[in-house]
Amino acid sequence: MEIKTSVHEKYNEKSNPSLGYYPEPGWEWQKPEPKTYLVKHDLGKYARAWILNLIEFIHWFPFIPAFILSFLVFQHSSTLNLRLGTDLQVFFILVSPLIQTFGGLAGIMMHEYEGWQVVHFQNPLDSDFNIKNINNEWLREVAYKLLFILQGAGLLAFSLGVFGVNKFTLSLAIISVVVWSIGPQNPKGTFYIKGQPVFPLSIPILVVFIVNAIVNFIAYFYLFGEGLQEANLPKILAGLVPTLLMLGGMIEGLLAESTFNQWWHFGAFLLINSAMLAQLYFFSLLF
Repeated sequence: MEIKTSVHEKYNEKSNPSLGYYPEPGWEWQKPEPKTYLVKHDLGKYARAWILNLIEFIHWFPFIPAFILSFLVFQHSSTLNLRLGTDLQVFFILVSPLIQTFGGLAGIMMHEYEGWQVVHFQNPLDSDFNIKNINNEWLREVAYKLLFILQGAGLLAFSLGVFGVNKFTLSLAIISVVVWSIGPQNPKGTFYIKGQPVFPLSIPILVVFIVNAIVNFIAYFYLFGEGLQEANLPKILAGLVPTLLMLGGMIEGLLAESTFNQWWHFGAFLLINSAMLAQLYFFSLLF
């Protein structure tokens, strides 16, 4: 039986399917022209190539402190073992920054596809979508899902490392994995800022993430509080890292994706990178 397929009438049979819309020849520092939505709303000045290159650089930078931190944990594993109790806990601490940082690849992939420009989002499933004009809402929803699952897994790993595997942490881990694996995609926690939809994340995944974030926040005080006091620093500083990470995520997800000012995008990851560097310092107090 012959299967007939329909091709969009605007499709060009001579087009190269492997080419995107980045300028030729495609050097990494080359970025697409500001999208028409930005130009129309006088926001194109925030999407110059040098600004977008800064944003790209600061998104990749967290890999450096994450790998340094994992190496330090590996290097001082015996010291951490005495403090935490088991090799398994040390392992969870070691992989925690790696899981969180690699989780960021979901967002990086989305930004790379979009030319590193934060613009108005439309769902290509129910609109006349053109990547040169606006951004892909369905891609954002997929990126949010993967990002929050992996970020939550990183938080969970850190908590398991600090508190060990007990009835509470094991229950939290099982519930988290079940929600991440078979939880529903809808309803989502989307709401509006400046008339723009933000935060298209499944509510069950959001709830699990919040619980893991709270436990992780407590774990930071449990692990670093004593070391900070020994260094004559206030114990409250133990909450600095999760607070900076939270603020960075909120600025990117709420302000950058509603104002479309790319400098908010840069500022968000400036806070996230500051958190990663602060985390390196806190761990140095343990060794």
